[in-house]
Amino acid sequence: MRQEQSERYIFSAYATSLGALLHQPVKAFLSDVPCAAIPVTGGLISQSRDEVSFRVGAQEVLKAGRASATVLGELRGNHYVTLATSTVEKLNVLDVVTADLVVSRVTSMYPVRKSGEKRPEGESQSSQFCLAGSHFENLRIDGKLIEYDVDPGLQSEEGFSIRKLEVAHRCLFGERREHRVAQFGTVHLGEVDMYGAKVILTMLRVELGCPFAGAFAVGGSSANGADG
Repeated sequence: MRQEQSERYIFSAYATSLGALLHQPVKAFLSDVPCAAIPVTGGLISQSRDEVSFRVGAQEVLKAGRASATVLGELRGNHYVTLATSTVEKLNVLDVVTADLVVSRVTSMYPVRKSGEKRPEGESQSSQFCLAGSHFENLRIDGKLIEYDVDPGLQSEEGFSIRKLEVAHRCLFGERREHRVAQFGTVHLGEVDMYGAKVILTMLRVELGCPFAGAFAVGGSSANGADG
């Protein structure tokens, strides 16, 4: 008896712990930090590193006690499951932005479809996304403790879906959250970008606008919710 085959699913997910690019006073990149991406067939990739430091001359611009990135993609029962997560401990950006812990976590579940089976025209993606587990611990900006409630719709057990051609920008904390610090720059928190069938979560993004000019990203994770 011929067994009915399911369609091929193309996994696409990555996790980035830290990223930094300076334009001034010199051009410099932060390299050799934990990041992970899975092949189209899925799998498990994980990296971690202790004592990350980004220096420009004698100035330590960014440091972290530990950083890690993990991506998992596999078939579980009748769903393709993808998990991308990154963590950063003891974060310090120019002594202005500090946090004991930053966790970024994106999960997606996509139902198995039989080979040749088509989704009805206009139907939203069947994949469900969930950002549960993403959070800050003791985040401080300019010495002030920052605490926000997470949008329950983004962390609920039921998850959320997006349309195939949808492009949207949301925030993990409901409303857009950004903090401007004089002679330092702007700190953006909990950015959720949706492109087509992909969700990208950036827990913390810094646009430096002081004697140091550039951009930093902390806690990035992304997973797809459709075939590729």
